[in-house]
Amino acid sequence: MNKFLYIFICLLFAVNFWDLAVIMNVLTADIMLTLSWIWILSGIYFFNENKRRKALNSFRYNKPAVYIILGVFISMFSALYFGGQAFMTTLVAQRSIYTFMFLPAILFVQPTEEDIVKALKWISIGTIIVWVLVHVKNDLIKLDKEKIDQFDIENKDISAKLEFYVNGIHLVVIYIYFKIYEYIKKFSWTTFIEASLLIIFLVLYQNRSMILGVIPVFLYSMYQFKSHYKTSILVVVSIAIIVGIIYTTDVWQLMITNTQSNLGESDYNRWKALYYYFREYSSNWFCYIFGNGYPSGGNSPLGNLMWANFTKGVFSSDLGMIGMWVDFGIIPLIAMYSIIISILRHEYFPLYLKFICLHILFVPTIFHFWSNSGISFFVILIYLRAYYTEQNINLIRDVRNYNSEL
Repeated sequence: MNKFLYIFICLLFAVNFWDLAVIMNVLTADIMLTLSWIWILSGIYFFNENKRRKALNSFRYNKPAVYIILGVFISMFSALYFGGQAFMTTLVAQRSIYTFMFLPAILFVQPTEEDIVKALKWISIGTIIVWVLVHVKNDLIKLDKEKIDQFDIENKDISAKLEFYVNGIHLVVIYIYFKIYEYIKKFSWTTFIEASLLIIFLVLYQNRSMILGVIPVFLYSMYQFKSHYKTSILVVVSIAIIVGIIYTTDVWQLMITNTQSNLGESDYNRWKALYYYFREYSSNWFCYIFGNGYPSGGNSPLGNLMWANFTKGVFSSDLGMIGMWVDFGIIPLIAMYSIIISILRHEYFPLYLKFICLHILFVPTIFHFWSNSGISFFVILIYLRAYYTEQNINLIRDVRNYNSEL
């Protein structure tokens, strides 16, 4: 088994095969989730080799997953005692979170950065292809009514709603940041053109939270990269941006108008969710600190409250990482943000990891670990942090040994 292929199939399960109807009409979401767990654990069988960096496959780097599961476990008591939701009901409702077993599995398999990037590349290509096809054939993707209702877009038909639900956009963003990092480090036309095409796709995708993180990084890269053709490239890029804005004026005006309207309206879903979850939702201080537990819709008072909130346009999913705090408490967030701060603090981490961490810090509303896709996003981040930490430790050790020999 090739490590790239193993990671690629893990990511295929993470995006749920993009919810393609041809697959989802045969297999239920729970069957897909179970199959994803089986495949993740299969890495222990496929790569049970003797030559392995034991330091990487250690508790030290598995701790984030341990702390996240610990926080989730504690939040289950809030659901039981304050939300009237049985322990077993919560255990089943939050089943997606157990996909964090991907972290110990990938630390055991130990793919190279090249394996991960190659898998991200093909997932990105697949995501773009599916997104394009969705606009041609509306029923290509199978979505349940709950997902559609959670994203209200006025004056747009169902095909417009579907584009927001093409799984894999988080993984595409990781790949975009890697390609930007590549041409900053060493410019090549192939890398630059590939990154530019991916950014054009992201703009067409029209997810403001993603654009808000990627576009400033792209502009920063225009200042940082070095090439004999830099002046010509900047002129061409500037002209392309101006022409692009002119020909897509309606789209940009709509996005700007919607943004201004959203920020100015007290009835905007995210404002309502922030106010509600911080002022009214949690029963007491324990729930504020350790979370309210993951609600099971229709199966408990806590789950019924979630359905009632949906009818008011209040979704914890609108809050991203803040919504994770609402459900699972502060422990998982401390675990995750300690990783982010560590990457930003140390120089030996590559620039693209820092770009990702800055995006999470400044636009936390789009990132979460409720679904396989979101969990895999963070698992890749945690693994690459461990990967580069070990590289740095080995480099320091080699330098010390060299100096000792001298």
